[in-house]
Amino acid sequence: MLDGSSGQGAPAWPGLAPGTVVAGFTIEGLLASGSFGTVYRARRDGRPFAIKLVSLAPRGNREVDALRRMRHPNVVGFHGYGLWPEEQPHSLVLALELVEGLPLDQWMQEVNPTALDLVGRVLLPLALTLADVHALGVVHRDVKEANIIVRQSDGLPVLVDFGAASLEGAPRLTQWMPPGTPEYRSPETLRFARQWEGEPYQVGPAEDLWALGVVTYILLTRMLPFGDRHDPGMVRAILEKTPREPDELNPRVPPALSELCMRMLEKDPEDRYADARALAEALSTAWSEADRSWRVPLFPEVRREETPPLPPPPAAPALPERQAPRRWRMARLILGAAILGGVLIPSVQRSESPLPSQTQQASARQELAPPEVTGDVGHGAGPQTSPSPVPVASATPTQEPEMIKPQKVRSLAATTLLTSAVCVGAGCASTPKPEPLPPSPCPPGSTEGLKRLGMETGDFLRINVLPNNFRQLTIVVSEGDVTVEVMEGWKKMPLYAHLYGELIFKKNHVYGHFTRVQLENGEIVPVCMELTTPQGIGAAKEPGSTSKKTILKNYLYVSATSRFD
Repeated sequence: MLDGSSGQGAPAWPGLAPGTVVAGFTIEGLLASGSFGTVYRARRDGRPFAIKLVSLAPRGNREVDALRRMRHPNVVGFHGYGLWPEEQPHSLVLALELVEGLPLDQWMQEVNPTALDLVGRVLLPLALTLADVHALGVVHRDVKEANIIVRQSDGLPVLVDFGAASLEGAPRLTQWMPPGTPEYRSPETLRFARQWEGEPYQVGPAEDLWALGVVTYILLTRMLPFGDRHDPGMVRAILEKTPREPDELNPRVPPALSELCMRMLEKDPEDRYADARALAEALSTAWSEADRSWRVPLFPEVRREETPPLPPPPAAPALPERQAPRRWRMARLILGAAILGGVLIPSVQRSESPLPSQTQQASARQELAPPEVTGDVGHGAGPQTSPSPVPVASATPTQEPEMIKPQKVRSLAATTLLTSAVCVGAGCASTPKPEPLPPSPCPPGSTEGLKRLGMETGDFLRINVLPNNFRQLTIVVSEGDVTVEVMEGWKKMPLYAHLYGELIFKKNHVYGHFTRVQLENGEIVPVCMELTTPQGIGAAKEPGSTSKKTILKNYLYVSATSRFD
């Protein structure tokens, strides 16, 4: 049995005492340790970080390359990497965002949300996040509650620990079973393991979606759907058993949400949701059609902490009805008239296998899977070569800290969110560089407008360019005036609010400047936001684009800014 370091044994770093300096970061304490690395809380120039030490092995290089592909508000931020120690380095040092918050299961215990809150605040953002991650050629392969942190500052779920991730186009590190946690493995993975004939398993996004189905079941019932690894019948249950429906175990679960969860756990992949975007659409539709049963806390035995309610869907702006998406119209008709109130429902019957004890741990930390939970399993799979991660270009020392630069050690490749993002991999070799636009000022009053909406420079919002459908893989846009809808609420920015601005075509890229947002009461507020993708400012044109009609991948965001660049 091989572990996450591709046959070299689980990484074992001696406990680094507070005050130890690693690549320019001062250790403050241990956060987590697992089969793929050890994470410490650290500080540099007064700023907090999480630094992760991983082995100098293909698995560590893979994690760096996966993290560098992503710049996403719901994915742990990556600031760079270096080698350590200075003499005879044996470890990669990854500088990560310190995600202050609670693991998802502990957040559930403390907050005890309603079904409406759970879908709107957690499950729908996670589905959209996985859609973006998968679009970049990355599969997480260890989606579970411990690897989802609900960030304290904004209440958003953040996907962490990409130590087990797979990367499109990268060489395989195992020959039999991919990394993963036993309770979250899909039926097709286990069937492959039983029938293995020497060919490597072709992991795909379906693995993450199945695991999210297991997570959803656990959140709704506080029980594992198929038992745990200590149960000799767990594998057979995953392959053959249909678990009891969540609303049968917990009558507070709305039937529509229970049915959605059960579809996520169908044995045949073709019977599940086709991809993360299809799942997001199903969650959005269920959320928009919610009745009063969705507004009851999911569990009666936990006192629910006060949390701000989800913003109600906005009233329709003055646009033709054909431009208003079905989700929006349904939400206005149903959720707009939903009644707040409690319903007395009996306590949940606990008749299935309880969760493993490690998922019950509570702390504000960035989580790693413990060694006995996550690992590579392979018959005869040995270490394979993998290219070393390429340092990120265009470092910005004034904005991000640098590693100490010994002569024989690569320094931290500092990167700034949404600036000079670098795509790694064969598919990115020919990607044209963006052409910079001359700086231009934001409209008068935009600073106050963003502040009123709770937005700060760099904040992301997922958007849909009207009149396109957000489920389309690509869209066609024209230069000039444009209207987009906001696909995720943020503080005081309403869900489905309309942003108005213009698209600017350059040779290889499209830029967008947005200067006005229409609130649910029809009021227009000045803002300063620009078109963004996970790769940086602007969006690269796709093959087939012309000077008048441009094709874009439909994974678009806007980010708040202090000036247009």
